[in-house]
Amino acid sequence: MSGYLPFVLCSILMAGAAPAAIGCAFHALELSLDRMYPGSFSLAVALRRAADNGVIEAPALAAPSKGSANYADTQHQLQSFKKVLAASPAAGELPASFSLGYVESQLWARYSRSDGNIRVDIHTDGPAAGESVVLTGEPVLMQVLAGKLSVDRAVADGMLLIDGNEREKIAISNVLKTVSMTGRRGR
Repeated sequence: MSGYLPFVLCSILMAGAAPAAIGCAFHALELSLDRMYPGSFSLAVALRRAADNGVIEAPALAAPSKGSANYADTQHQLQSFKKVLAASPAAGELPASFSLGYVESQLWARYSRSDGNIRVDIHTDGPAAGESVVLTGEPVLMQVLAGKLSVDRAVADGMLLIDGNEREKIAISNVLKTVSMTGRRGR
């Protein structure tokens, strides 16, 4: 029965799904994983599997409640990620912009690079047409940044999706690997 648990949990999350335009889980009552981004449902299942196997912490996958303090924490982490990206020796490889989406909250943030600076806009409507995408769960990104989870393993296990043209996918992956290696050395 436990093998069916991820599917049951995702089905419950999808029941009575609201349109994607309503927003993220921090500000909406219902979520629609199938409308967030192609592959988001499969990614949610992979996140649940990773939590069940102890790769990531299960409580971190809980969809946030409306108005929770977690939103402030998430904003802080997304701002910190901007600083980590900017400090990466591979930052110059990044595309002009890419969107990062967290499956568990359906929160989108856009990272833009201009004149050597990185900017983040939090709580966007999702990726712009033709924009590269990083889709994952917040605990996965935190594990990667801490050097506790490799980018290659996260991608192979379906917990991290990098989408876009081939050059941009490679650039984003390289930057994530660079910051992950920095996290490993800092331990």
